[in-house]
Amino acid sequence: MFGYLRFALAFLVLLSHIGVRFYGLNLGVVAVVIFYILAGFVVSHLYKDIFAKAPYAILALYKDRFQRIFPLYIYVITITTLFLLATSYANPTFTIANSVANLTIIPLNYFMYIDSTILTNPAWCLIPPAWSLGAELQAYLLLPFALIFKRVNLTLALLSFAIYTAANFSLINPDYFGYRLIAGVFFIFLLGAAIQSNKRQDKYYIIAIFTTIAALTLYFIYTNSFSQAYTKETFIGILLGIPLVYTLSHTKKNLPHNKLLGALSYGIFLTHFLAIWLLDYLGISAQLSPLYALQVTTISIIISYLGLQFVEKTALTIKYTIK
Repeated sequence: MFGYLRFALAFLVLLSHIGVRFYGLNLGVVAVVIFYILAGFVVSHLYKDIFAKAPYAILALYKDRFQRIFPLYIYVITITTLFLLATSYANPTFTIANSVANLTIIPLNYFMYIDSTILTNPAWCLIPPAWSLGAELQAYLLLPFALIFKRVNLTLALLSFAIYTAANFSLINPDYFGYRLIAGVFFIFLLGAAIQSNKRQDKYYIIAIFTTIAALTLYFIYTNSFSQAYTKETFIGILLGIPLVYTLSHTKKNLPHNKLLGALSYGIFLTHFLAIWLLDYLGISAQLSPLYALQVTTISIIISYLGLQFVEKTALTIKYTIK
């Protein structure tokens, strides 16, 4: 069932980047927040149920995440670079610093301190949505230590939620610290880990975060004081994501094509900007129409499927050969 969820979330991100809104809400932001919860759930499962007893368990987890993320990412970066070089679309600038940022991903999470045009201009960032992947990679580095050491878990959760709350009260930048930077969203990854754990203290953590966010939502509605950033969307993501991930984690039914849809979701997330740029180069500008959404989705699925067949399958074969 998680495959269907991941595919739906990736599609919402795609729609958000072609300008689709729902009553003014950016559902792509909601999707990213649920992705964070799901990522925390998956990493907790991998570490506790698969790698915990392996030698160098943390390194085994890091290697697994590396082999899941980077092969398809490098594939998309490569074809995007070839497209930009062949067409000179948007006059891209290739420097050593830009190349390192794109290849290592994590610096992209700090795009606001590098170049804030990341989501509007392909001049330096080859996969604009990868800023959130940078946050995810940082979470992967931190999560094993939070899973092992209870005090680390509690400290990081409280600190992250405090930063997130301060951001949503506009005491600090609400966009950066309430949605994008790992400092303000790490507690969301820990929600997913807590759902997977199902221990009593983790249940208390989930209940505390859910009730606090619900109370904050009512307060902001009553005072009409939502920030201009994404407070509404991140609140919705948390309030929907917790019961959604919890319910699906306890659902035994496996629908057909679940695995394929889950595999395609990552590719769609990575490739939809390339599809948008390709259509723009061909003279088909972004527009709010079902046909345009279908065109972007179709191109993204085709590129993603080819990546799955010729890149990811090879990477996973190597993974299980050397394991």
